[in-house]
Amino acid sequence: MGVKQNQGQPLFSAMDDNRADWFRNKYFGEQDIVTLDTNPKFHMNEENDPFFQKYVTADTTDDLIRKEMRGKLKKDSNFLLLHAITALTINMQQRQSDISSSGFHPQTLLDLQAYLQESVSILLLKVEDEADAYVIFETLNDRGRSLTTMDLLKNHVFGKSQAYLDQVKAKWTVIKNNLADIDPNERFLYHYWTSRHGRTSKTHLFRLMRAEITNARSALSFVEQLNEGAKLYAALTIPNHPYWNSYDQRTRNNLDTLTLLDAQQALPILLAAAQEFPEDEFGKLTDILVIMAVRYNLIGELRTGVAANYYSEVPKKIRNGDIRKSAKVFRELRSIYPKDDEFKAAFSTKVLRNSRKARYLLAEIEKHLNAGVSQIVNDTRAVNLEHILPKNPSQQWSKTVATMDVEEVDEYINRIGNLALVSSTVNKNVGTSGFERRKEKLFQVENHIQFSKKIADYEEWTKLTIEDRQTNLAEIAVNVWSIDIR
Repeated sequence: MGVKQNQGQPLFSAMDDNRADWFRNKYFGEQDIVTLDTNPKFHMNEENDPFFQKYVTADTTDDLIRKEMRGKLKKDSNFLLLHAITALTINMQQRQSDISSSGFHPQTLLDLQAYLQESVSILLLKVEDEADAYVIFETLNDRGRSLTTMDLLKNHVFGKSQAYLDQVKAKWTVIKNNLADIDPNERFLYHYWTSRHGRTSKTHLFRLMRAEITNARSALSFVEQLNEGAKLYAALTIPNHPYWNSYDQRTRNNLDTLTLLDAQQALPILLAAAQEFPEDEFGKLTDILVIMAVRYNLIGELRTGVAANYYSEVPKKIRNGDIRKSAKVFRELRSIYPKDDEFKAAFSTKVLRNSRKARYLLAEIEKHLNAGVSQIVNDTRAVNLEHILPKNPSQQWSKTVATMDVEEVDEYINRIGNLALVSSTVNKNVGTSGFERRKEKLFQVENHIQFSKKIADYEEWTKLTIEDRQTNLAEIAVNVWSIDIR
């Protein structure tokens, strides 16, 4: 009852019956005289309460709790509840070992009871509505655990559902399952709302949603739309999701790239367009959004708040029919589209420590040089990302390192100009060897990746050669990530 033993027996069986009954009545609830079931003093929300009653209020064992945990995701709230019970069990066992070396001694619980009675106070705050509860909780909370908008929304929707409660519960379960691997759920709600109503403050999100849910019918309608949005939102982060089976490979690749680039500002637009645009137009839109993400976010590292102001106005116009073509989406974003000279300048000095993003950029450039035919595969076992000047330069690189200030070494090691894709078949036994050996073993024998092969044309590898190669890459990048829409 609340705390269990590893031996598979309820903790209270180790105590006398009188104390067991006292603790049950004091903290868990009184037993029914007919059924002998405990009438609980405390109830949790609908999702967690069955587990709380079964594994906290009622007698159970540590073995049964751990068995139940094995079937749940670690972020599942019931997993966290069960984990808390086992953690408390271990804590109690450690405490009781200081008192008795054999079996559980009642003094452990008696000490805990004395502490609770003398030192712990519970503050009850009554508020007018959930929104006020949210504000108060955020003000007083010192545990770092926010009360989520999703929790508040669920409680409000359930409370308004009335005759539709069973349908709403079923839909909510599907929503939760679709969002199980998306963290945090708050991001989904914000993007979903933006995709329908435009930008808003996250702190006002629950109040705005609550205003739309005034009766049972509106609660059901809201959850049905939310369910469709959650399914689509999950699919947007999984390019091989069945939702995209009828879409072409280019579109799926673009969605994968947008996930890689963490292009969150594009998600509300995609949510709206996936429901309103034909497949071919949606595919063209993903082309535009990828280019915007590369130019504005990845290379330019420009202000996301400014971009959000422009991006958030597009979904509403898509849904109300003002925008029916991807070209018109771009016209809405044209004001924040980095010009070629700006993009080239930023690319020419870009430092990139994320290997997946670096691989993407170099692979797309190589694809462009091959007239759009990709010679690069995404399998990291077939193509490796090489730092020409190694991350940990050996003594053989002393001449190259000498061309840089001390603080520049790390920067130039991670410059795009110092990165190259190399076929794994030739990438062997070079370690941190000097440039001449790397030329011979890597770049002179590279037959598949042409831009990497050109590295063999350099006589030496210095700060200036890294800059030169990166300038050449930037010249090509301007054409790779380019939108030509008037």
